[in-house]
Amino acid sequence: METKVTVILNVYKRLDYLHDQLESIRNQTVPVDIWIDYTVPAGEPMYDLTEIAPDAKITTHVNQNFHHIGRFYHALNVQTPYIFIIDDDIIPGINYIQHCLDTMNQVGDSVLTAYGLILNPEIKKYKPIKRLGWHSLLNNSAGFNSPQQVDMAGHSWFFKKTTLKYITYEEPIVQNNGEDLHFSYCCSKYGNLPIIVPSHEKNKPENWSCDVTKGMKYGNDEYATWRRDSHQTLRDSIVQHQINNGWKLLEMHKKRS
Repeated sequence: METKVTVILNVYKRLDYLHDQLESIRNQTVPVDIWIDYTVPAGEPMYDLTEIAPDAKITTHVNQNFHHIGRFYHALNVQTPYIFIIDDDIIPGINYIQHCLDTMNQVGDSVLTAYGLILNPEIKKYKPIKRLGWHSLLNNSAGFNSPQQVDMAGHSWFFKKTTLKYITYEEPIVQNNGEDLHFSYCCSKYGNLPIIVPSHEKNKPENWSCDVTKGMKYGNDEYATWRRDSHQTLRDSIVQHQINNGWKLLEMHKKRS
């Protein structure tokens, strides 16, 4: 079967989670290429990831940190028609990539995400009105059985390679945060592409964008970006900048109609 999807993983300080991610990606119901963007933390030893992932194409940065957004620019080199970029604490169900392909066939050209936010355009801050995605399955929730449109894509991004060009149309206002906001903004503003969360049904864990138990555990460790003191302030400034520069949020469309 022809490989249509390249999966891009990033490794920085969470090497312990790579095994779970690789197992999930290798067991997907569609064949994929695996790329790993590995940044060696300053003062720490460099690991030979070829022992862990001999089947992956590995790029290693030993004295540079391109932060979260660097993996999107790295993905410009991909040769497959689809790209799946995934945060290092997200463990997809084994049919998630096929679920994304099926969803895109259903909704059309779009950016599919594991974790979507609907934002409030009036306050111009990073304070979502609603969250949708694998978090929707917490507390024994039934989830949702149809694709849902949101403003921002986070945690993982599935899209056509032709979509990636939009991220280059503007420079992000910060480099070390907000790559999810910047990509969502550029795809919406320049590509007029909807941001979609595929369905997450309680009885279909194989289609979930993340194992809920592992996602909650891994995403709340000491390395989580949201724990930094500057996180909220930086994201507030990014949202304000993007709305002021033409980001049309879903709630704006509702008010006009």
